[in-house]
Amino acid sequence: MTIRARDLFLFVGAGASRSVPAGLPMFDGLRRQILLELGLVGDRTDDPRASAYAELAPEVFMLALSRGGVAVVPWLNDVLGAGEPNAAHHAVARLAAAGATVWTVNFDHLIERAGGPELVPCAWPAAPADGAKLFKPHGTLGGELIVDAEAVLHGLPPAWEERLRADVAGRTVVFLGYRGFDLDFQPLWDDVLAAARDVLWFDLPNPAEDRHKRLLLPGKEAAGRLHLRPPVSRPAEAPPGGPNPSWDFVHWCRTEGLADVDQALVLRLFDKPAPVFPPLPGQPYERAKPVLQGLLGEIGAARKSYRALLGRPAHVRHAVRGLIELRLNHGGRSVAWALSGARLLPPVGRLAAVRRLAAVKRLTVLSKTGSYRAVLHGTGDLTADSLSTLWILRSAALRSSASLDAAAEAAATAWDSARAEHHPVRIAHAAFQRTLALMWADRLDEARTCLEQHLDPYAALAANRWVAWADFIRGGLAVRAGDGRAATAHFRRSEDRFQAEALDDGVASVLIARLAVLRLRGLDGDFEEALAEVEHFQRSKGRQRLRYARNHRFMRHAVLLERAEFARVHTRDTDAALRLYRKVAGSPYPLHASQAQLGLAMLEAEHHHPPDHAHVALATATRIGARRHAHHAQALLTAPGPAPAPEFFFC
Repeated sequence: MTIRARDLFLFVGAGASRSVPAGLPMFDGLRRQILLELGLVGDRTDDPRASAYAELAPEVFMLALSRGGVAVVPWLNDVLGAGEPNAAHHAVARLAAAGATVWTVNFDHLIERAGGPELVPCAWPAAPADGAKLFKPHGTLGGELIVDAEAVLHGLPPAWEERLRADVAGRTVVFLGYRGFDLDFQPLWDDVLAAARDVLWFDLPNPAEDRHKRLLLPGKEAAGRLHLRPPVSRPAEAPPGGPNPSWDFVHWCRTEGLADVDQALVLRLFDKPAPVFPPLPGQPYERAKPVLQGLLGEIGAARKSYRALLGRPAHVRHAVRGLIELRLNHGGRSVAWALSGARLLPPVGRLAAVRRLAAVKRLTVLSKTGSYRAVLHGTGDLTADSLSTLWILRSAALRSSASLDAAAEAAATAWDSARAEHHPVRIAHAAFQRTLALMWADRLDEARTCLEQHLDPYAALAANRWVAWADFIRGGLAVRAGDGRAATAHFRRSEDRFQAEALDDGVASVLIARLAVLRLRGLDGDFEEALAEVEHFQRSKGRQRLRYARNHRFMRHAVLLERAEFARVHTRDTDAALRLYRKVAGSPYPLHASQAQLGLAMLEAEHHHPPDHAHVALATATRIGARRHAHHAQALLTAPGPAPAPEFFFC
């Protein structure tokens, strides 16, 4: 069937403006230039700090800059106002003139410049205008721009969503140079594009991002109407090089007889872009440095940077506020004790707000230090309208000390509340709590869905630690799938990020989980070495490290269980395994207690005794929703006779 321009809906991303003569930088280049100017990365391209920032979404990075006093929008106007329309822009403009509707999340003016004065854009914050052919829902240079996390989390305005639905209905949708990660559009695409005909996607080939696109549009994928267009051969006159989505799109337009562009301009697509970066405006901008360090999790470095600002009169208030926030957000039990005094404040006027904030901060500290009973007591009367932070804290406490299914439900409520609050960190935290609870409950399909659709999109918008926790969960899922090599890779990435943040609780979690991986892979010598590393790490100290649960029993019991399984299966030291399991059998954490009871039952079965402890393990596991533990206990109870019990992996 012949495709006509008026049957097309085009959605253009930043990749379309990368090729010459536009030559505009992608966000990676923008971010690196900013970090260089702030002295947060070095000139080396392999600087590990640069890779740590690389996972953060543009919106959260720009929000941190704005809070640090950098005039982001004027700088973007200078950077993105350069360049000339390339062949892809001219093809898009000609399609628009022939009846296609074009949307772009790019701020630049390149499409309208290619189209001339007749192609007038309709840009947010204005309402979508009737008769327009070019829509810019994130704004346009010279006007207001949606550049930060707070703005994008408000979602697409209703009038714009209504217009989007009308524009795609019955049309062939073409994505050009777009990755599909905008969080105001991401929740809508599958539903909105159900009314479209086919979806063609021109972008750089990338297996991980291709999978993301298929997950983004499961309806079109299932119907066989999602087409990720492969790269096509370059023109004979073009120099050799990698894929170029702009060329692929222009070639498709030519092949379909939709639009043509001068060949000389087409060949320029293959020139190497050389973007120019003007200096950041609004100097001095030293205030941005500790904000970005705090975002990455370099809390010690952020404190040092704030203290350096105390000697600058213009920045004293900003520095004091930053130091107080760091202390409240990353303090220990002494902070919880101090905050408990806020309960003496009368609940009237502004003091009521201070009292409520102090109560939330106190429960946050108690949760980090493992005082789960206190957290459950303090969150016992929550409603659906309660602050998402309180539901998150309750979910964490339920997961560790009560019911995994209840923890997942509490986290789902937290997720809904956090989205209504438009708070990226709370959204990511709620998604993490729910994904982890689902994984521990062995609801693995739900856990994978939650990871991919809820945690991954918002982790990069929140902070580096949530990207690390997402990798941690991938490692746990790989352990459950019996894939030790994949688990090792995921845990290594997670540990690297936690180390960059000096977040020792995250590092400790990875080190302990890695013990299960080494058992899974049969690396006995490495297990002993890793166990020594864990024990040394738990004893170590560091002024700039974040460790809220130093010597917390939950982690200690997890290590004892790993040692017990290793002794039972690998060294066949029954006495050691028995002693270790008994130490944990009375744990206040039912998840660990049920696993210890299960271990005792496995020893009983292996020594030709009735596995009586399996009854206790089954009852406890069933009560808290630990399906993996319950399954193993039930298998022991129904086994026809004594047999070696299989090794148990849990992390």
